[in-house]
Amino acid sequence: MSQTTSTSAIRVFPDVPSPPRTVALSILDASVGNFGAAAAAWVYDAPTEQQKPALDTAQLRLSLVKTLNAYPQWAGQLQYTTYIHGGNHTSRSRRLEVSYGTSADPGVEFVVASRNADISDVFPSLEDRTSGQGAFDASALGSLDLLPSSPALASHSSGDFAGLPSLIVQVTSFKCGGVVIALKSSHPLADAQTLTTFVNDWAAINRALVHNLTPSVPVPSFSPAALDQAALGDIDAAAPDAEILNIAHELPIHRYDWWASAEGCPAGALESTKIPPHLASLTDITLGPAIPWDDWDLQAPVRNFLLYFSADELARIWAAAASPGQIISRFDALQAHLWAVLIRARVPQMPEEPFHFNVTLGVRDRVAPPLAPHTLGSPIVLARASGTAASTLPELARTIRETVVPFTPQRVGALLHEMAFDVDARRMWGGFIGRRNTIVTSWMRLGVYEVDFGGGRPRFVHGVMPAMDGVVQVMEAGPQTSRGGPWYQDGASVSVMLPKEVVERMLEDPLFRKYR
Repeated sequence: MSQTTSTSAIRVFPDVPSPPRTVALSILDASVGNFGAAAAAWVYDAPTEQQKPALDTAQLRLSLVKTLNAYPQWAGQLQYTTYIHGGNHTSRSRRLEVSYGTSADPGVEFVVASRNADISDVFPSLEDRTSGQGAFDASALGSLDLLPSSPALASHSSGDFAGLPSLIVQVTSFKCGGVVIALKSSHPLADAQTLTTFVNDWAAINRALVHNLTPSVPVPSFSPAALDQAALGDIDAAAPDAEILNIAHELPIHRYDWWASAEGCPAGALESTKIPPHLASLTDITLGPAIPWDDWDLQAPVRNFLLYFSADELARIWAAAASPGQIISRFDALQAHLWAVLIRARVPQMPEEPFHFNVTLGVRDRVAPPLAPHTLGSPIVLARASGTAASTLPELARTIRETVVPFTPQRVGALLHEMAFDVDARRMWGGFIGRRNTIVTSWMRLGVYEVDFGGGRPRFVHGVMPAMDGVVQVMEAGPQTSRGGPWYQDGASVSVMLPKEVVERMLEDPLFRKYR
């Protein structure tokens, strides 16, 4: 297979100066400082001669600069706030802020690359992904270098910031004329919804400029304080409110403690188990549950498969997962079906052995007042559903629904209160992966297949997820019908990261495609 060759890399900035600002990120933004990047790649077939200017790298760079005028924080410097013992919630240990609008801004890394191959030889078509058993081995996509390994993003697990970008963009041109536009962002500044909002705005500006039109000015909402204002109680008080903490603990969430988890921790993550030097004098630290490292075999090679579920198959899974008196969604049913298959593929050691399904929940509409749909940042939490090998499909679907429903504005507000008083923003981990834990994230209803830079809709959208055992991502399968309609009208594409033997057992499971 040919190699991806980088031809240039520069930092780009807004071309309309913004006044210097330093904005504290939200409670939830700060909590994901250890998370991997929010990243995706949009794959476009060769445009027609008339469409070609839209995917020209110089044109894309120009429109990116114009888009950053509405997103100046992404060219700024992500960093820790100054720690103040006894300070307010934004100055507690390892909270985050972004400073922008100055000459010291690191900018957005913009990389131009090429690959001596045809798009069709590298990326699956819709038919490739949906035909046969509907299970496409996408493991090779992880070695395509669609995004550069250097520079690092600001904030990731190392905690380095100075001079590092928070957003990296790479445009890769292929021999056939096709183009891949890939982005990765520091997670505190972007969840999947934020990343897709930005890309859609960029595409709209690019289309307008290509046609010599005045582009509409995007109006995203970058106001991290709006989320913090949804917290219950006084989050700037000297101590948390015990009654509010009791409400927060009604929510089904893992609360794994990094500081209790040095034993068995992989070497690359060991630094996260150490109490930061500025907190070393604390004597009243009560450790929480340790991360169960024994459940995760880091040496097992991980394969990435794309699983396709048609609209008809989703309808049949939904019907099979229903139970009297219980309202579940098609997404609940799909998750339950995946969970059941994964539990069996993990070969439970005993019927009552617990398995956890950690569902990524966006809280924009789960706080009071609700946040605007285009609110930027990473307002997400992980909800923990638990089941066993003995759990039926309807029981697992019901468990997922009953896990999600309690995340009401009051309880989410209580959770924000609890997290605001965490001794350190990076200390707690609300989920895990490996043999008995799965983390699932949904990119549905985000319009990922509507991103049109002027050369048409993408052939394929690749969610760039970390190659770690137990990571699952769900999005629409790709456009087969006209725009609009429910998310499931064209089926669903599920990306799973699993060890080879687990994938094989899953695909051989006679119940896996029972509803096809």
